[in-house]
Amino acid sequence: MIGSSAEVFSGLDEVIKRLDEPDYENIEGFVTVSCKATEAIKNSKSNNLFVKAGASPESVGAEAGYESSNGNSTETGGEDVYTQLLMRVIGVNDVIRELQKLLAAIGIRNLYIFLDDFSELPRDAMRLLVDALIAPLSRWSDFIKFKIAAYPGRVYLGDLDNTKVEEVTLDIYGLYGSAGVTKMEEKAIDFTKRVVEKRLAHFAKTTPDIYFGSKGGDFWRNLFYASMANPRTLGHILLYAHESNLIYNQVVGVASIQDAAQRYYEEKVSPFFANGRYRVAFEERSSVYSLKELLESVVSKARSIRQEGSRDHSSGSRSRPYSSHFYVSSDLEDIFQSLELSFFLTKYFEQSDRGGKRVSVFALNYGLCTKYQIAFGRPSERREDRLYFVDRRFDYNGVVSSYLHQNQEIKCNNCGSEFDLSMLPALQRFRMQCPDCPEGQCSVVNLSKKYGDALDAVRPELLLPDAEIGILQTLHSEDRTMVAAEIAGELDCSGQLVGRRAKHLAERELVMRVNAGNVYRYELTDTAKTAYFSDPSAADLDVDGA
Repeated sequence: MIGSSAEVFSGLDEVIKRLDEPDYENIEGFVTVSCKATEAIKNSKSNNLFVKAGASPESVGAEAGYESSNGNSTETGGEDVYTQLLMRVIGVNDVIRELQKLLAAIGIRNLYIFLDDFSELPRDAMRLLVDALIAPLSRWSDFIKFKIAAYPGRVYLGDLDNTKVEEVTLDIYGLYGSAGVTKMEEKAIDFTKRVVEKRLAHFAKTTPDIYFGSKGGDFWRNLFYASMANPRTLGHILLYAHESNLIYNQVVGVASIQDAAQRYYEEKVSPFFANGRYRVAFEERSSVYSLKELLESVVSKARSIRQEGSRDHSSGSRSRPYSSHFYVSSDLEDIFQSLELSFFLTKYFEQSDRGGKRVSVFALNYGLCTKYQIAFGRPSERREDRLYFVDRRFDYNGVVSSYLHQNQEIKCNNCGSEFDLSMLPALQRFRMQCPDCPEGQCSVVNLSKKYGDALDAVRPELLLPDAEIGILQTLHSEDRTMVAAEIAGELDCSGQLVGRRAKHLAERELVMRVNAGNVYRYELTDTAKTAYFSDPSAADLDVDGA
């Protein structure tokens, strides 16, 4: 019998109510005994006043006096302390069966749980979530299905059965790259075009012709380059193009897209480095600036290729060759993972190099390339141009190797011993156990030797957690008062988190917090602007000729 939605929600409320009522169970097998040593020192003191009287045949007399005595004693002993443990018990199987019964009444056969930004979790939290929640629920019932959004290489599966995990890749090379780089680009450009056309048809009831001055493929290709087919980035690019062109009754063209992409890079991407120096943990600050050094090396080489001779042997005569893409061996691509997560570059394709070795091709951020005058893309006039990205000039394995030896070290967390990076494979075989002490665990530490003095110069009182740095940066880049929900949308977090953190910032006089009815509105104070944003060049890259 099909029940009503009101009955189902009433049943769900009952389930939640029962979960809120704790049920504790005595764990009789787990009683801990500890011995507690005791020691007591006793002090004693006595004062006596006396009078003696006596008589003898020879004399009669009396004697008076006063006596005082002090003493102390020490008592030692021990007592056993018994601790009995109680465990809160939740009958998960019973809860699942009850939920399944309730939802089946309205024709729902599966309960889907969506987990977004899974890769943003710290590694320990990721393990706990999978081992304590996702894996058990997946084993106990086929009724519950998880949909998890994560970045490639940033997923922990634990005890989950890999054969039962269906992976759906959303990367452009994974979605469209099976037929080669040319087909991949064509399909990605078509996707970008369809996203814009569908949105305009739904929300504006019109076609792109009224907004965009170019109808040719060059416009859509540049829009794809600027966004890498990422809908969120695409939205920012079009917003900036609207603010700089459409509100002045000017159509959006290729030059507008380039300007918008550079603005997006400068306001949303590059502050990652400027704000990184204010992170609480020194290791994190050093790691951020270590990555900055890596990116500077990559950009410097791209600019040096740009300045090569006028003859490009791969694609004919060209005064300034394309140098926005590069490749590294597939086993080195993890080095760029953090830069990719922060949108400084994107994994563009996978293919074999001229020697037949599998490599990963990366593309620099389009706005970054515009800012530092790096030609973006590749030639496409000839068939052999499909191999342009794996020309030997774009082999950056040497750049990565040099970076690793200069900016990374292996260090023991117990005895502090340091080891050469060449020992990493051997240490990994022994689970990173320190060779010098049995208790120590070794780890790879990123160091920024170039920016070490700048990091040391940061005043301790300016250091903030990542969430609070993000709030300040969002308010700075938007340059207006904002409510918690708007800030949360930029930071991919909850409005409640923003509210709590913003209150703390207001107490430190870094944010103005004004009651606006049911919500608070937030704005940067002059103190925050001076302390954190007075140096606009802090996020710039130190590259040759820039």
